[in-house]
Amino acid sequence: MNQARAQSEIRAAVIGLGRHGLRHVQAVQQIENVKLAAVCDARAEALAQVTKDHPEVKAYTDWRQLLETEQLDLVSVVTNGPSHAPITLAAAQSGARYILCEKPMATSVSEARAMIDACNEAGVRLTISHGRRWVSSYQELRDLIAAGVIGKLAHFWFTCGGGLFAGNGGHIIDLARMLSQSNATAVVGKLDQSGAPNPRGKEFQDPGAVALYWFENGMRLVVDMYEDLNVPPRIEIVGSHGRIRIDDLSGQWEILSRPEDERAAAQSQYWLPLRPVPFEPVELNMIDMLVDALQELLSDGKISCTGEDGLASVEMLIGAHISSQRGGMLIQLPLTGADQQVRIAFT
Repeated sequence: MNQARAQSEIRAAVIGLGRHGLRHVQAVQQIENVKLAAVCDARAEALAQVTKDHPEVKAYTDWRQLLETEQLDLVSVVTNGPSHAPITLAAAQSGARYILCEKPMATSVSEARAMIDACNEAGVRLTISHGRRWVSSYQELRDLIAAGVIGKLAHFWFTCGGGLFAGNGGHIIDLARMLSQSNATAVVGKLDQSGAPNPRGKEFQDPGAVALYWFENGMRLVVDMYEDLNVPPRIEIVGSHGRIRIDDLSGQWEILSRPEDERAAAQSQYWLPLRPVPFEPVELNMIDMLVDALQELLSDGKISCTGEDGLASVEMLIGAHISSQRGGMLIQLPLTGADQQVRIAFT
């Protein structure tokens, strides 16, 4: 991991103090040379959770006032989806040099593109917080897949209860791009119509969904988050001579691969046994992910999840919505024309 650029002090602010926003606060406070200067939330009780132990931190209920008042280097945007774009644009214009924006980064392709352009024009380093990008287990798995541990990728499958296709499924969509090192070219999607209330409020539009994506490398991605499911998340990745099963919550990973001397066997010999590949995953720790993401952002090195990565995920999510709205039509990716303006109020 690259070390933060040496300097006297980096002034940081966290905007949005929900459960995950408080994790951002903890992460910022763990990084050397970074001072948490300000926090923002519309709820006084949320601000009090931070300021009661850290009275030196300025508290704001309006992010506009925060950005106009404070001289900041680093801004973490941890609000709900519809406010990500306006806050990021304003932070870039205010003089911040580093922005960590939660996912989904925007509610339309055009918004995401505007965020990227504004940061590029202002010389701002922008990271989108798809946390598995900074987990060593997934980084190692990416390298194993690239080295052919399960052969040519064919199928990536994810299922999870709880709905929130964008809020939760967006992480897996990004992970599929990361592990396959490929981009989606088309999608067919269907939104759940049960009308289950959104846990963050009726103003948000993030139902469960099922979607099938095709990738440039031939891989198919299936995301099933229909709201008739009530099961923990699970991932299965299948290649030409192996498969990977991942249960993040229990920490159970299994990598199975055909022995090298049998990998050239004909496709009809699908019954040949797969053998376990030793692998020791690390425990998922959201604060550690954020610390690593922030340290990387504050360095001069490569950014693991760029604005372009965030845009690709937004595009895949909105493509599934458009497909559902059009009766299950196959939607080509990337989106073009008026589809780039389609706005979905993701959480």
